[in-house]
Amino acid sequence: MAPTHPPPPDSPLQKHLRRMMEALAEGHKHHARWMEQWERYEARERERWARASRRDWEAKAEQRARDWEEKAERQARDFEAWAEQRAGDVERWVQHQAHGVEQWARRNAPKVEKWADRVERKQRRKELRRERREARRERERVRKERLREAARANPFQGWVFAMAALVMLGMAVFSPHWWLIFVALGLGSSAAGILGRARERERAWLEASAPREALESGEGSRHEAPHEVPREAEDPRGARVDALCDKLLAELRAGPAILRDVVHQPEQTVEGLRKSCHELARRERELRALSPPEEERRLEEERARLSARVASEGDAVVKERLENALRLLDEQRRQRAELATSASRLEAEHMRLYYTLESLYTQVLRVRSADAANVDVAGAGLRQSVEQLGLEMEAVASAVEEVNSDGAGPSRSRVPTR
Repeated sequence: MAPTHPPPPDSPLQKHLRRMMEALAEGHKHHARWMEQWERYEARERERWARASRRDWEAKAEQRARDWEEKAERQARDFEAWAEQRAGDVERWVQHQAHGVEQWARRNAPKVEKWADRVERKQRRKELRRERREARRERERVRKERLREAARANPFQGWVFAMAALVMLGMAVFSPHWWLIFVALGLGSSAAGILGRARERERAWLEASAPREALESGEGSRHEAPHEVPREAEDPRGARVDALCDKLLAELRAGPAILRDVVHQPEQTVEGLRKSCHELARRERELRALSPPEEERRLEEERARLSARVASEGDAVVKERLENALRLLDEQRRQRAELATSASRLEAEHMRLYYTLESLYTQVLRVRSADAANVDVAGAGLRQSVEQLGLEMEAVASAVEEVNSDGAGPSRSRVPTR
């Protein structure tokens, strides 16, 4: 066993380093202890400060709430005092406004009643025009239905039913089968209805051919002695309408078959258009004759003199009566202005109908001059013109009904455009 040697003694430097390390360890221990004490002290101080701050904040909040309550109560008392002071003024203002409204209602009550009566009359006229249109359409529908039934009536079928009814009647008389009398009655009524419709168709055809013959004879007499045919009016528009209708009727007679497919009754259609144009011109002349320009000037001069007299009059009763006379004079001028407006509307309808006739005449010329390739296109344009003419005739009827009074004159039926 080897001998153990004792450790060498420490050098002074090592001893010094060891003492320094021990001193550092002791310093760390003291620092940790002081830091722990400081943290405990700081926590206590923070808690004490928080308690003191909370008490101060609660006291301030309570004080502020009391201040706001006192301020709200004070403002409420002030507002109540102001409302009590202003309540009388508001009540007087409301009474004044109500009195003003009552005065306005009493002052304008006649105007409101007059306006209501005018609206009611207008609505009544509108309803009357609508009922007339519906009645006119219903009569037209019934007439067309009767014409269709008459067109479907076959006289041969009617005579066959009549012969069968006679045979059944003979069999019922000369045989024990007496119930054949009822079959004979049914066949007989059917035969009577068919033959009656056929007779009506022949009568309608004769009535339609009579005006055509009259027009043809009238054209011949016009060519032979034109001075014997008097013109209804001296208005040049009537002469223009007559010339255009004569040319249109001649073209419709001499045109191709497509014209007769579109316009089935050219004589009645052209004659109806001629009469409508003359009627519009006549009514316009009558309305303008009711309010001549010299009469308007006379009323204006009288109104100026009456206004000057009203302005210079001192007596209240005389002034009131003169003001009533002035209102009546203004009402008369307004009515004359409405007559002039109605005349202008009739003139505008006359011009529109005349130019529609010219357009129809142009379409007829186009159909006559069209070749086989363009005849369908021209025929479609002609159908559109005829439909437009029907719409124009509806507008003419509405314009004449507006000009007429509620019960003035019978209503005319629509001009046949087909």
